[in-house]
Amino acid sequence: MELSQAHLRTLQTCPRRYQYRYLESLMLPEATHLIQTAAQKRGRDFHRLLQQHFQGLDVSPILEVQPELKSWFAAFQATPPPMIAGQGEAEHLRSLGWQEFTLVGIYDYVIFGQGQAQILDWKSHAHPPAPEILIHHWQTRLYCYLLAATSPYSPSQISMTYWFPRGEKGANFYTFPYGEAMHEETRQMLQQCFSQLRQWLRAYEQGQNLPQVPEAKRQQYCDGCPFCERCQPSSVSSLDPFLAVFKDLGVTCQVQINDRRQAT
Repeated sequence: MELSQAHLRTLQTCPRRYQYRYLESLMLPEATHLIQTAAQKRGRDFHRLLQQHFQGLDVSPILEVQPELKSWFAAFQATPPPMIAGQGEAEHLRSLGWQEFTLVGIYDYVIFGQGQAQILDWKSHAHPPAPEILIHHWQTRLYCYLLAATSPYSPSQISMTYWFPRGEKGANFYTFPYGEAMHEETRQMLQQCFSQLRQWLRAYEQGQNLPQVPEAKRQQYCDGCPFCERCQPSSVSSLDPFLAVFKDLGVTCQVQINDRRQAT
């Protein structure tokens, strides 16, 4: 069974949604699907544009038909993220077998330098997440973990940079150093995640649904969920112990932030 950062994030926030999306492959409601599809298409097109840019290909045909991407690309050229020297690779795939599971990550761009490696990810969010959220996001954890586990680079030699074309004051970036403490913590989180998922899958095979979000957390996680009408409230809540793993992590991490709000 393949697990990406999206799978892990969904399991963390709502196992029942994981069931609907990935075990049962339920379709999103049409209106939600159309909105997400349009936003996702712009994001995919921007990723494809930067991939071609780093491959030395002509990107003008894409820019001519998509004015919004033109402004994003101009922002990238004017305010690029800091990048280490080394060999870069776009759309880089890494995977790691873990018993019956396979962890998978597709990296927007990775630079393999001398004694250090940098992961770069392009985000087209209208409202970039706060750095204190991104540092503990499953994408940050999984991508750094996979690279450390499948390459000669040690955790302390790896960093991850997110670049946003649409910050409040223009393009900005966040850079997060990885390290041994976060690497070990992520390993333990993955172990517990897999153990819990095995239990849920065994119960699911016996006709039981995966847990819902606890009632106390439904306003935080359920508002705006496209499966709300299908997922009726339940008094059964075995999710709390699992969610507790992802809170109060206590990891001290340095964050490099280029936020233009601080400069004004």
